Amino acid sequence: MNKIFKPFLLLVFAAMIVSCEKDRVLPEEPLQSEKLPLVDYAILPGDDPFTFKFENKSSGFEKVEWRFGDDTLSTVLSPTHVFLAPGLYQVDLQAFNSENAVSRKLVDIKIVPDSVVKVTATKTGVLNQVKFNLSSKAKIVSAKWTFNDVSPSVVLESMNPVRDYQAGSFNSFSVTITTDKGSMVTFDKFVTPEGIADNITQNALSFVASIDNSNTNENAAKLIDNDLDTKALLAEAPLPLTFKFQFYSAQTVKIYAIGSANDSDSRDPKTWTLEGSNDDLSWTILDSRSLTSTFYTQANSQWKQLFYFTIAEPKPFVFYRWKITSIYNDVNFQASEIRLFR
Repeated sequence: MNKIFKPFLLLVFAAMIVSCEKDRVLPEEPLQSEKLPLVDYAILPGDDPFTFKFENKSSGFEKVEWRFGDDTLSTVLSPTHVFLAPGLYQVDLQAFNSENAVSRKLVDIKIVPDSVVKVTATKTGVLNQVKFNLSSKAKIVSAKWTFNDVSPSVVLESMNPVRDYQAGSFNSFSVTITTDKGSMVTFDKFVTPEGIADNITQNALSFVASIDNSNTNENAAKLIDNDLDTKALLAEAPLPLTFKFQFYSAQTVKIYAIGSANDSDSRDPKTWTLEGSNDDLSWTILDSRSLTSTFYTQANSQWKQLFYFTIAEPKPFVFYRWKITSIYNDVNFQASEIRLFR
């Protein structure tokens, strides 16, 4: 009996295995697509700084889609595209084969305002008067200027406005330029009776403080974040206290600005020098200040203000150093900004 039953069990078990194999749904083999397209392209400058030509060098494709990072799409084989404003754009070319398999290539294009239009201000020969000028490869059809040296601001539509300024003044203005293709760019600049003053603070290779705050909300980096609402607070700072800039190449700083903080003017710097060097060893004093009142008093009881100081004899230097030798309370230092202009 046992000898007969054992083979029978083996037959039943084998039948169960065969049944399970039949019921199992096996994954389908993936379809082998045709060879993926090879995608490539070259970017060529157009006839103005907003215009670019895209030369398609792809192969093995049926159709292409171009996306330019500004919500536009083109299916032209080798398109020409006009960007409407400065900025960082990611160009995305997707090439599809007959089975709709896709290859893509991404390239970033950065359009910098100062590379589009150059704004200058030159002396006219009349004392403290300058004439503004625009130069660009693009065809400029309109320019709207807003001058903030008076209140309310003066708005002019002109290619070459002329302005009179007070001697030694430091003035802000903006200009919005429109090209014949509809591209627009806006500049915020500063001007003195001597010409345009460019803020080069953010161009520095490095910025080092002789002492810092471990609290990143109030450390030395806040002095160069271009924000008057933040500040550096350095408690019991040993004097002299220094903040040093290094640039890639020699820069000629003509004006610098110090920003007051949001409270406690007793922490304002009282005496300091601005110095330049080309070897980080030998320093030349470019400007020396000894304040008779705090920033808060000078600004008619207002916090978070910028104070501008001119350099009488500017010279080119790779290193610049703000060296503070006394503080009003001789203990804690604070300020919101330091900015360098050439």
